[in-house]
Amino acid sequence: MTRNTKTKNLVLMGIMTAIIFLMGLTPIGYVKTGTLSIALITIPVAIAAYALGPVGGTVAGLAFGTTSAIMAFTAPSPLMVALTADSPVKVVVLCVVPRALVGLCAGTIGYFMRKAKLPSAFAGGATGFSVAFLNTVFFMSSILFLFGNTETVQSMKGHENLLIFVFAVVSVNVVIEWISCTVITSGVAAALSAARLIDVPKSKAAAQ
Repeated sequence: MTRNTKTKNLVLMGIMTAIIFLMGLTPIGYVKTGTLSIALITIPVAIAAYALGPVGGTVAGLAFGTTSAIMAFTAPSPLMVALTADSPVKVVVLCVVPRALVGLCAGTIGYFMRKAKLPSAFAGGATGFSVAFLNTVFFMSSILFLFGNTETVQSMKGHENLLIFVFAVVSVNVVIEWISCTVITSGVAAALSAARLIDVPKSKAAAQ
């Protein structure tokens, strides 16, 4: 990796981290939908994961998780209020760990898709989709693992299967997050590649 590439990566990481904190600590990062939120903040995480690979994705995921933990205590949703009453420590784990894993996994996906010389728009969109998908799966799975037996979650699901309840609650969130994160990351990835702000190996067709 050349010095110029390292500099571009550091600048991009700094910009994405700043955007994540801005979105995470202000209303623009989330759209409230009752007890849960639609996380638009996944978009800069996806861009970092695609452009910077596993390391950049993990850093972005940690930034996402950090802002989520801060908001869980300073401007909590009704769900976070209830979960915090059960265990503040578990709430911090819930906010940070799944998001770091999302960044790591998505960054790995983005890295290998770039190495496979797939078109930037497709690879970026796939990375964006993976961030939105994994964020939903990891976060809701963590709620089940950390709080599944608490009175808060048990009372929310009533007599229904908790897994069914989870998917019923997040279904609209999933659709919006998946679409927005996929489409926007695809466009940004193509733009960054065209501007040569990220290094993407040329496809065989382009090289000929």
